Amino acid sequence: MKFRYLLFVILFSFLTSAKAVAQDSHTTNTERKWYLPDHAVIQFAGNIGLLSIGPGYSYAKDKVNTDVLYGYVPAFESHSGIHLLTAKTSYRPFLIDLSNGFLLEPLKVGAGVSYSYGSQFYTTWPKRYPDRYYWWASSLRFTPFIGSTISTKIGNDHTIIKRVQLYGELGSTDLDIVSKLDNKSLPLWDVINIAIGSKVVF
Repeated sequence: MKFRYLLFVILFSFLTSAKAVAQDSHTTNTERKWYLPDHAVIQFAGNIGLLSIGPGYSYAKDKVNTDVLYGYVPAFESHSGIHLLTAKTSYRPFLIDLSNGFLLEPLKVGAGVSYSYGSQFYTTWPKRYPDRYYWWASSLRFTPFIGSTISTKIGNDHTIIKRVQLYGELGSTDLDIVSKLDNKSLPLWDVINIAIGSKVVF
């Protein structure tokens, strides 16, 4: 189980982190190298850190976005803070032009894989735990989400920043979803998280 879980994470991270070379996106007509990001992200909450930041890439005619984010949760009352690394990919099926440079993405769906670093997290459980005592790895979370986005144009083809985007997401984790399926009385809002964020598009 551990090997299959780890294999899935590696495969997912590879697929979501790879940027299509022959892309058809808003960056097609620029001279930017393929490995340079198409946008930068800052996000509040969403089970990937109290605050997370990182670069992102757009491909498939801008319908698919992949973000690689570093997140941090302060210590608060615990002994140490939590550092997280997340790869998340989203897909938006359609786009609405609101005119005056505003674009609305009423629906986007996606998922990510989040890795939490720290001595309190385990990718493989220590020997003191019986084999298969826990089916999950405490350091890894699968994070599906849905959301929507609105953006406005603030530049042109000759400026560094071309568009600013605001988004909101409703999400959960694999562990929360299983908990809800096992315990029908668990309130839905106990397994759902809310995230808000912003992107600057280059």
